Amino acid sequence: MRRPGILFVIVGSIVGVGIILSFYGNQVIFEDLIRGEGQVKFGESLIIPVELDNTKTQTGIYAIQIINFKEGITVKILDPFDKEIESQSINKEVFEGRFNITVSGIYKLVIKNTDEKEIKIFGVIGPEPDADKKSLVYVSPWILIIGLIGVVGVAIYAIKNRKKSFS
Repeated sequence: MRRPGILFVIVGSIVGVGIILSFYGNQVIFEDLIRGEGQVKFGESLIIPVELDNTKTQTGIYAIQIINFKEGITVKILDPFDKEIESQSINKEVFEGRFNITVSGIYKLVIKNTDEKEIKIFGVIGPEPDADKKSLVYVSPWILIIGLIGVVGVAIYAIKNRKKSFS
């Protein structure tokens, strides 16, 4: 195999590793999060419960996506004693937030529709991923970018060498 062929295999492998790490990183990040979705009518709520242990992590995360965004969505986080620990009025299609896990138990993400139209809502809640899990999400795009730059570089190298061999 000639040099450009070997280089294409190497940079192609780097791109492949970047893609695999990207999928694996997303899987690892979302494995502990509880998902919920539904068509929420006026005055109704979507409730997503999750059991959290404050000995494993002291921070929880939640995210909401509203399809065909409309004003009039509120979100609350309730602790195991049904005490409100976080409350937000949502003013964009995708919203993310954090909350403190003070005691172990079942926490609830409560998404309420105060708009007069039915709205499709997706929500997730769970423990904040640790630094090792987060690093996979940040490293994989860089590996992919390096691989793609390598593919372009090897293509330029192969074209220049081909011109020299025809001269």
